[in-house]
Amino acid sequence: MKGLFSVILLVICMHSFAQLAKSTHPYRTIRTLVADLNNDSKPDTIKLISSIDGRNNFNKISITLNGDGTTTFKARDYWTVVDSEFLVKNKNAIHTKLLFLKKTAKHAAILLFGVLDGAGYRGEFSMVNIENNHVKMVFDALGEGTSEPEIEWPVELTDLKHDGRLCFVYTMIHEMDGFSSDEQRDKGIPDVGPYTSYLVYPVTDNCHVDKPLSKEYMEKYSVFAGYEYNEK
Repeated sequence: MKGLFSVILLVICMHSFAQLAKSTHPYRTIRTLVADLNNDSKPDTIKLISSIDGRNNFNKISITLNGDGTTTFKARDYWTVVDSEFLVKNKNAIHTKLLFLKKTAKHAAILLFGVLDGAGYRGEFSMVNIENNHVKMVFDALGEGTSEPEIEWPVELTDLKHDGRLCFVYTMIHEMDGFSSDEQRDKGIPDVGPYTSYLVYPVTDNCHVDKPLSKEYMEKYSVFAGYEYNEK
């Protein structure tokens, strides 16, 4: 009975949160951020714009490169605070919790995080590439029930090949069935749980999964047994 009550309470809370986020108002700018996005030593501007409730929720972003016009994107759902777990491993290049920015000498990438609900499903996850003074939304995953991949657990945004090209890595949320002791790990006995792949997306204007690079990543940091989740 206690478990059933918890499930019902979770559904009610999720429904209430969804209703809150869908309430609409006239668009207003909730944050204005300044950073050099194209390595020309001039300040560029990012505006986070919202027509929905919630202090940290927004559904439109405009990016203005100094002297080169403004590009605006509208969320299909909405964006919110960057996952705190992602910020443990990844250092944000801009002082905000509402988006993640990373730059190289070649380009800049912005990650926009949708809300992750109690069941592990994310409303939306988007990625913008800024390269050669061109701003493009190169990845926009809306979540379960669509053709896009489910971005449950963003892992890192990093230059894997050390060539100035950032790569986005993600995996699926999963629960381990058993954990090895320190002594067992020293003997090479692993934790026990479902197989989850780590997929790598080099951030380009034609962003798609790089399977050879994903395989290389898994062999280095985990284990490779295919590109699909496997409970067995």
